[in-house]
Amino acid sequence: MGASASREKFRESFEELIGEDISPDDAEFWDELWKIPSSAEEVFELISPSAARYLRDERFDNLATLFTQATAQLCQIVETPYSIYFDQALNCVRVLTRILPFLLEKGDLGSPDPNIESLCWSTGDGEDNFRDSMVGKVIGGEDKYSLAKTLDDEEAPEPLALLAIHAAMHMLFLPQFTCDFYEDDVDEEASVDSEGSEYSEEGPGLLKQKMMEIEAAREAHEAKEDQLMMNEVGLKKTRLAEDGIILQPKPACIVWAAGCGIKKKKFTENTRKFDKNRVEVLKLLLAACCDPLYSQAEDYNPLLSRWLSVATAADAPNAICLFYSLLNTIISYDPKAGISGALNSEAHENVVALSAQVLCILLDCGLSGNPITTKNHDGDEVIDFEEAALTGFNIFRTTLARITSARELTLIYDGLTRLLCNVYESGNDLNPNSSKGIQCYQEILVLFWKMLDENPLFLNHILTKCDISKIVTPVCYILYQSRKDVSRIGLVHICTFLLLKLSGERSFAVGLNKPFTTRLPCDMPLFTGGHADLISITFHKLVVNGSIKLVPLYSCFLTIIQNISPYWRKMSLVGAVKLVNLFELLASPKFLFSDYKAYQHLAQLLEIFNNIIQYQYHDNQHLVYAIIRRKDTFGKLATMSLTRATSLYEKAYGEQVQRNSNEEARKRIISVKPHDGHGRGEILQADSDDEDDILAKNFEPTESWLSEFKDKMPFETVTRLLQHLVPVIDDVISRVDGVVDENVILNVLKDVTMVGLLPVPHPIVVRKYQPNQYTALWFTAYLWGVIYVNHQSLPIFDGQAIKLFRVSIEGDRDEDEDEFEDEEQDQEEDEDEDDDESQ
Repeated sequence: MGASASREKFRESFEELIGEDISPDDAEFWDELWKIPSSAEEVFELISPSAARYLRDERFDNLATLFTQATAQLCQIVETPYSIYFDQALNCVRVLTRILPFLLEKGDLGSPDPNIESLCWSTGDGEDNFRDSMVGKVIGGEDKYSLAKTLDDEEAPEPLALLAIHAAMHMLFLPQFTCDFYEDDVDEEASVDSEGSEYSEEGPGLLKQKMMEIEAAREAHEAKEDQLMMNEVGLKKTRLAEDGIILQPKPACIVWAAGCGIKKKKFTENTRKFDKNRVEVLKLLLAACCDPLYSQAEDYNPLLSRWLSVATAADAPNAICLFYSLLNTIISYDPKAGISGALNSEAHENVVALSAQVLCILLDCGLSGNPITTKNHDGDEVIDFEEAALTGFNIFRTTLARITSARELTLIYDGLTRLLCNVYESGNDLNPNSSKGIQCYQEILVLFWKMLDENPLFLNHILTKCDISKIVTPVCYILYQSRKDVSRIGLVHICTFLLLKLSGERSFAVGLNKPFTTRLPCDMPLFTGGHADLISITFHKLVVNGSIKLVPLYSCFLTIIQNISPYWRKMSLVGAVKLVNLFELLASPKFLFSDYKAYQHLAQLLEIFNNIIQYQYHDNQHLVYAIIRRKDTFGKLATMSLTRATSLYEKAYGEQVQRNSNEEARKRIISVKPHDGHGRGEILQADSDDEDDILAKNFEPTESWLSEFKDKMPFETVTRLLQHLVPVIDDVISRVDGVVDENVILNVLKDVTMVGLLPVPHPIVVRKYQPNQYTALWFTAYLWGVIYVNHQSLPIFDGQAIKLFRVSIEGDRDEDEDEFEDEEQDQEEDEDEDDDESQ
């Protein structure tokens, strides 16, 4: 049958499904349907969202038979994996990928529907017997795979949803479909040892024995180092269990790529020949786990989805192999190597992206994993059965939490940062064909966060054993490039969260003193300094030239700099100028009186200055001189009076206060917007109110505000510094009639001692990220938002029913945002002039 003929036949079959009831016993219709060659694009085009919902709501019996038969086909192919049935298997996978999201719209987290509940989760009693026999039918019609025949009488039949997920997980390791042939009982360690047995009676046998001894010594040393690292983070000693679920992938030969979880196994690129089929099945698993999309964000509970619970349960088939296949596929991918000529490089890029998405989803539900290692009497790492039986247990989170090998943690860090560095490296190459930028970097950022959040050893390891600049540079570049794009606000948030979590560690702050030598493909000013300068300059740009919607993050930006400031050894000239100019900007009346607590940003910056002056004065003359040059700004703030504050407020906001008063009645009318049936009216108004709050929540200063302002602003250290150094610098300038080289002043500042002149050094305060349910919920919504956006070419999910986040079309920029940026334009121009002076 030609392509056009098969396409037409497929269309006719689905029109028939929509137009009339088709009996489950109509073997001719159903057999022909599954045998019609069809591509994923054709399936998605012919089964439109409206058609899928019509089937669900008006022709439910047809949809039930479609779901049941497709699942039955996959179950049978798993049982008898003959290549002649693989095309039919792909048809079933594509149809299930298309219809499952529409079933889940009314699933556990969506709007409950008794028919869908019965179809997906009933166990085949009574009226559901037809479903059981359908699942049991083989492709040729024999009832060989019947639930009643494959299960003992005492066991309840398995629900269809479970069968569908398990079939997908089996198919990810189906011989000659998604992996090579393998034998279940192969002992990999024994087979490797046997490779050298032929030398046992000859001379080379001694060499082999020596190599084995060296390898054993190396492993013993690594084990000792790993145990020391575990002791550092407070993990208890390994527990013993009689039995449990083995955490090693078995057989290891089916894991898709080399990397973590595998020993003594050589991999080749041959498994990439299965990438196209892996893409199809991973999309099916993605569709089967999309429950969170149909829950309101405030109501979302990561323990309620039975679909996700089945996929992450201890008895999920091939779960350990799947975990390491997904992880190793991601961390072993080198975008530069992919350009060298791999025939299926595009398919592999898709596998990498889907691997990141599926792995993040499987790590985003259930309970956190227990990181305490458990071993059986054979020395295998296991999960004790009692732990695995707990409600909410997630085998993927537990496996991730129990990665304790320093070698594997380094592999993960290097692999993830290599992909993130590709974001800017692909823009740096002179030859555009020499490196291709990856598209899944947002998923990689989420996965990096999951590693920090789930594995207690990962953070300590990367700070003490790895080059921390590998993560800082791409994160700052992404922040810098995303600052104006409203659609990338979530990306700015996740990068900020990452830096906030890392900045709470002393080792991170010390590591930022490493010189920054990378040339980024953006308009960032050139500077000679460390990675702390990079962070500071990036955040300055986000405040001065970023979207108005970043205002709520200003406090986080400054908290990160606060945490690293006591260890900032030598600030660059550009970094110093930017930081002091940021203080001047936030001290302007427009910012200072924009909110009652806006002065807190200034308090944060003062703490940054105090930390550097108290703990790192010797090598930070650039900052000290920048503060001296802006001495009037500091002096006026320190001596602020209510009269002056009121005068500044009226100059900044006098006209706007009057305008806001005149528009108050109009706002009341606008706020009553009609609903479109999906809550959009309310959501749009909420967004509008947020922006009004940012722009118009100004206030007139009062005596109580001024008292609080003076109480919370730590001016003493900077004031003492200025009192002593300003006369010194004035004297230097007066000696040369006002013309002096700045280097002379910097040398004077370096020679001056401040011992005994500054206040007693204050304790270093570190503000650490505290895990909470709101951040976890934000990550869930962000992750699914990224997945939704990245699947628009072949839309697995229809935005109409999504409740977890708001789906909108990018429109014109808000007028208020343009106005806000106009207010900052003068400041940005001043910054550019300062950059020129500092070069």
